[in-house]
Amino acid sequence: MDNSNAQAQSLSPESNSSYGIVIAPLASAAALDSSAFSGINVCDDAIPNTWEERAKKAWEYYVEEPLIKNCINSWRTFAVGDEIKITSDDDEVKSKANELADRLGISEFVKDMILQLLVKGDAVGFKRYSKDGKDIEEVTCVNPISIKVKYAQGQLVEIQQFPEDSPTAGDGLKLPVEQTLHLKWDAPSFSPRGNSLVLPAFESIELLRDYRRAEKAIAKRWTTPLRFIKVGGEFGQRMIMPDQKMLHDVRDLMNKMDMK
Repeated sequence: MDNSNAQAQSLSPESNSSYGIVIAPLASAAALDSSAFSGINVCDDAIPNTWEERAKKAWEYYVEEPLIKNCINSWRTFAVGDEIKITSDDDEVKSKANELADRLGISEFVKDMILQLLVKGDAVGFKRYSKDGKDIEEVTCVNPISIKVKYAQGQLVEIQQFPEDSPTAGDGLKLPVEQTLHLKWDAPSFSPRGNSLVLPAFESIELLRDYRRAEKAIAKRWTTPLRFIKVGGEFGQRMIMPDQKMLHDVRDLMNKMDMK
């Protein structure tokens, strides 16, 4: 019994300190830092309250998540194909229509509109006439996040554009309703805004990102080496017994060193 007690005492933390062994617990399970997981809120704020914030988050997912990008691009290709083709029985009409489409960049315009519609739930197109008002000079796909719309009885009655960096600053630029096309995805006529195709996956994507962060935190902890450093002991004819101050000094010194 005496021998077992002596062995147990030799393994206690106090015994380790008295023998001058500094343990840097960088990879032990007990030393997992809970702060590494403090930023993980499982789907608490996965879906923002405002349409603008939801649209921004949907675009972020489209840019950063390959699965989302592939899905959206597949839908867009299914909807419009590789390019817009114009057909007509009248060759002259077909030729003029193709010239107009090439001049206005209709194919790219439609692709941009479909992309905005699927990702953000809204697509806003604006056509600008020539000075004499007889010809369309330009068609533009406008970022729907910069747009504020107003509907009455299911009809668009007002549309304003604001700076994207400060959407609430002052009065916006009023766009002529008759020159503006507003498309909404998966929304009734009385709703002023559409819904992103990505919206149902918001919580799943955030949960997936939480898993990734947790895996990185665990991997970082478990791939860091556990170092044991002995301070003091027998040196020749001398026995050095470090005090607490010496242990702290050595610990601080080792923390400043690059042990790679």
